[in-house]
Amino acid sequence: MKAIRLSERYRKIIVKWKSLRGVSIALLLALASALISLLLVEYLSTHGLEDRLEFLRFGTVGLPIRIIFLPSVGIALLFIFAWVYLVQETAYVRAAPGPALEEKLLSLRMVKYAAYVVAIFASCLFIPYLLGSALFLRFLGLTTSFIRFIEPYILRAITVMSSFNVLNENWKYILSLNLAALIAVVLTLFTARRGRKIASVRRR
Repeated sequence: MKAIRLSERYRKIIVKWKSLRGVSIALLLALASALISLLLVEYLSTHGLEDRLEFLRFGTVGLPIRIIFLPSVGIALLFIFAWVYLVQETAYVRAAPGPALEEKLLSLRMVKYAAYVVAIFASCLFIPYLLGSALFLRFLGLTTSFIRFIEPYILRAITVMSSFNVLNENWKYILSLNLAALIAVVLTLFTARRGRKIASVRRR
Protein backbone atom coordinates (compact mmCIF):
# COMPACT_ATOMS: atom_id res chain seq x y z
CA MET A 1 0.00 0.00 0.00
CA LYS A 2 2.89 2.35 0.78
CA ALA A 3 4.38 1.84 -2.73
CA ILE A 4 1.02 2.61 -4.28
CA ARG A 5 0.72 5.86 -2.34
CA LEU A 6 4.21 6.92 -3.38
CA SER A 7 3.48 6.19 -7.04
CA GLU A 8 0.35 8.31 -6.86
CA ARG A 9 2.09 11.25 -5.19
CA TYR A 10 3.25 12.74 -8.51
CA ARG A 11 1.41 12.53 -11.80
CA LYS A 12 1.64 14.05 -15.27
CA ILE A 13 -0.99 16.61 -16.14
CA ILE A 14 -2.37 17.56 -19.53
CA VAL A 15 -1.30 20.98 -20.81
CA LYS A 16 -3.94 22.87 -22.81
CA TRP A 17 -1.78 24.78 -25.27
CA LYS A 18 -4.74 26.36 -27.09
CA SER A 19 -6.04 27.97 -23.91
CA LEU A 20 -5.84 31.73 -23.41
CA ARG A 21 -2.90 31.23 -21.05
CA GLY A 22 -0.89 29.16 -23.52
CA VAL A 23 -1.57 31.42 -26.51
CA SER A 24 -0.81 34.57 -24.49
CA ILE A 25 2.57 33.27 -23.33
CA ALA A 26 3.45 32.14 -26.87
CA LEU A 27 2.63 35.63 -28.20
CA LEU A 28 4.75 37.22 -25.46
CA LEU A 29 7.64 34.95 -26.42
CA ALA A 30 7.29 36.03 -30.05
CA LEU A 31 7.26 39.67 -28.93
CA ALA A 32 10.36 39.08 -26.79
CA SER A 33 12.18 37.58 -29.77
CA ALA A 34 11.32 40.64 -31.88
CA LEU A 35 12.55 43.04 -29.19
CA ILE A 36 15.81 41.12 -28.71
CA SER A 37 16.42 41.09 -32.47
CA LEU A 38 15.69 44.83 -32.66
CA LEU A 39 18.11 45.63 -29.82
CA LEU A 40 20.90 43.56 -31.37
CA VAL A 41 20.38 44.96 -34.86
CA GLU A 42 20.25 48.56 -33.61
CA TYR A 43 23.44 48.07 -31.61
CA LEU A 44 25.38 46.41 -34.42
CA SER A 45 24.05 48.88 -37.00
CA THR A 46 25.87 51.67 -35.17
CA HIS A 47 29.09 49.65 -35.64
CA GLY A 48 28.68 48.88 -39.34
CA LEU A 49 26.13 46.08 -39.69
CA GLU A 50 24.84 46.00 -43.26
CA ASP A 51 21.10 45.99 -43.85
CA ARG A 52 19.16 45.42 -47.06
CA LEU A 53 15.55 46.00 -48.00
CA GLU A 54 13.98 43.40 -50.29
CA PHE A 55 10.50 43.36 -51.82
CA LEU A 56 8.22 40.34 -52.05
CA ARG A 57 6.00 40.72 -55.09
CA PHE A 58 2.32 39.76 -54.95
CA GLY A 59 1.16 40.70 -58.41
CA THR A 60 1.50 44.47 -58.61
CA VAL A 61 1.96 44.87 -54.85
CA GLY A 62 5.44 44.81 -53.29
CA LEU A 63 5.88 43.94 -49.60
CA PRO A 64 9.10 45.46 -48.15
CA ILE A 65 11.12 43.11 -45.92
CA ARG A 66 14.31 43.90 -44.04
CA ILE A 67 16.50 40.84 -44.48
CA ILE A 68 18.36 41.52 -41.27
CA PHE A 69 15.21 40.83 -39.21
CA LEU A 70 14.45 37.42 -40.75
CA PRO A 71 16.38 35.56 -38.00
CA SER A 72 13.86 36.90 -35.48
CA VAL A 73 11.38 34.39 -36.91
CA GLY A 74 13.79 31.59 -36.03
CA ILE A 75 14.32 33.06 -32.56
CA ALA A 76 10.56 33.15 -31.98
CA LEU A 77 10.24 29.50 -33.04
CA LEU A 78 13.16 28.55 -30.79
CA PHE A 79 11.56 30.30 -27.80
CA ILE A 80 8.17 28.68 -28.35
CA PHE A 81 9.41 25.15 -29.06
CA ALA A 82 11.91 25.22 -26.16
CA TRP A 83 9.19 26.49 -23.82
CA VAL A 84 6.67 23.88 -24.96
CA TYR A 85 9.27 21.11 -24.65
CA LEU A 86 10.28 22.15 -21.13
CA VAL A 87 6.72 22.42 -19.86
CA GLN A 88 5.62 19.19 -21.53
CA GLU A 89 8.57 17.18 -20.25
CA THR A 90 8.28 18.46 -16.68
CA ALA A 91 4.49 18.61 -16.33
CA TYR A 92 4.47 16.51 -13.18
CA VAL A 93 2.77 17.88 -10.10
CA ARG A 94 2.05 16.54 -6.67
CA ALA A 95 -1.46 15.13 -6.44
CA ALA A 96 -3.58 18.02 -5.18
CA PRO A 97 -6.99 18.13 -3.49
CA GLY A 98 -8.53 19.74 -6.56
CA PRO A 99 -7.83 20.90 -10.13
CA ALA A 100 -7.60 24.58 -9.12
CA LEU A 101 -4.28 24.11 -7.32
CA GLU A 102 -2.89 22.00 -10.17
CA GLU A 103 -3.82 24.74 -12.67
CA LYS A 104 -2.08 27.33 -10.51
CA LEU A 105 1.08 25.23 -10.28
CA LEU A 106 1.05 24.63 -14.03
CA SER A 107 0.60 28.35 -14.73
CA LEU A 108 3.58 29.19 -12.55
CA ARG A 109 5.67 26.57 -14.31
CA MET A 110 4.70 27.85 -17.75
CA VAL A 111 5.65 31.41 -16.83
CA LYS A 112 8.89 30.26 -15.18
CA TYR A 113 10.08 28.30 -18.21
CA ALA A 114 9.10 31.07 -20.62
CA ALA A 115 11.25 33.51 -18.63
CA TYR A 116 14.00 30.88 -18.37
CA VAL A 117 14.26 30.41 -22.13
CA VAL A 118 14.30 34.15 -22.85
CA ALA A 119 16.84 34.83 -20.08
CA ILE A 120 19.25 32.15 -21.33
CA PHE A 121 19.16 33.31 -24.93
CA ALA A 122 19.37 37.03 -24.13
CA SER A 123 22.23 36.51 -21.67
CA CYS A 124 24.28 34.42 -24.07
CA LEU A 125 23.59 36.92 -26.85
CA PHE A 126 24.42 40.20 -25.10
CA ILE A 127 26.99 39.30 -22.41
CA PRO A 128 29.91 39.04 -24.92
CA TYR A 129 29.14 42.58 -26.15
CA LEU A 130 28.85 43.82 -22.57
CA LEU A 131 32.20 42.27 -21.66
CA GLY A 132 33.82 43.94 -24.66
CA SER A 133 32.36 47.38 -24.00
CA ALA A 134 34.57 50.34 -23.08
CA LEU A 135 32.68 50.78 -19.79
CA PHE A 136 33.43 47.22 -18.71
CA LEU A 137 37.08 47.51 -19.77
CA ARG A 138 37.43 50.64 -17.62
CA PHE A 139 35.89 48.69 -14.75
CA LEU A 140 38.48 45.92 -15.26
CA GLY A 141 41.28 48.48 -15.27
CA LEU A 142 40.01 49.92 -11.99
CA THR A 143 39.72 46.43 -10.51
CA THR A 144 43.29 45.43 -11.43
CA SER A 145 44.61 48.58 -9.76
CA PHE A 146 43.31 47.20 -6.45
CA ILE A 147 43.72 43.45 -7.05
CA ARG A 148 47.03 42.95 -8.79
CA PHE A 149 47.13 39.15 -8.85
CA ILE A 150 44.17 38.90 -11.28
CA GLU A 151 45.83 41.16 -13.85
CA PRO A 152 47.26 38.28 -16.01
CA TYR A 153 43.83 36.61 -16.20
CA ILE A 154 42.13 39.88 -17.13
CA LEU A 155 44.70 40.58 -19.84
CA ARG A 156 44.11 37.10 -21.25
CA ALA A 157 40.33 37.69 -21.26
CA ILE A 158 40.80 41.05 -22.99
CA THR A 159 42.94 39.35 -25.65
CA VAL A 160 40.20 36.82 -26.34
CA MET A 161 37.53 39.54 -26.56
CA SER A 162 39.75 41.63 -28.84
CA SER A 163 40.02 38.73 -31.30
CA PHE A 164 36.21 38.65 -31.43
CA ASN A 165 36.08 42.41 -32.10
CA VAL A 166 38.19 41.96 -35.23
CA LEU A 167 35.31 40.13 -36.92
CA ASN A 168 33.03 41.89 -39.36
CA GLU A 169 29.73 43.02 -37.81
CA ASN A 170 27.79 40.77 -40.20
CA TRP A 171 29.75 37.76 -38.98
CA LYS A 172 29.27 38.84 -35.37
CA TYR A 173 25.53 38.98 -35.95
CA ILE A 174 25.40 35.46 -37.39
CA LEU A 175 27.79 33.92 -34.85
CA SER A 176 26.06 35.59 -31.89
CA LEU A 177 22.63 34.31 -32.86
CA ASN A 178 23.82 30.77 -33.60
CA LEU A 179 25.93 30.49 -30.46
CA ALA A 180 23.12 31.81 -28.24
CA ALA A 181 20.65 29.43 -29.91
CA LEU A 182 23.00 26.46 -29.45
CA ILE A 183 23.50 27.19 -25.75
CA ALA A 184 19.75 27.68 -25.26
CA VAL A 185 19.00 24.32 -26.91
CA VAL A 186 21.63 22.49 -24.83
CA LEU A 187 20.42 23.99 -21.56
CA THR A 188 16.80 23.29 -22.51
CA LEU A 189 17.56 19.62 -23.12
CA PHE A 190 19.57 19.42 -19.88
CA THR A 191 16.83 21.07 -17.82
CA ALA A 192 14.11 18.85 -19.32
CA ARG A 193 16.18 15.71 -18.73
CA ARG A 194 16.85 16.74 -15.14
CA GLY A 195 13.16 17.46 -14.60
CA ARG A 196 12.18 14.05 -15.99
CA LYS A 197 14.73 12.32 -13.80
CA ILE A 198 13.50 14.05 -10.63
CA ALA A 199 9.88 13.27 -11.50
CA SER A 200 10.66 9.59 -12.19
CA VAL A 201 12.49 9.25 -8.86
CA ARG A 202 9.62 10.82 -6.97
CA ARG A 203 7.07 8.59 -8.68
CA ARG A 204 8.79 5.37 -7.59
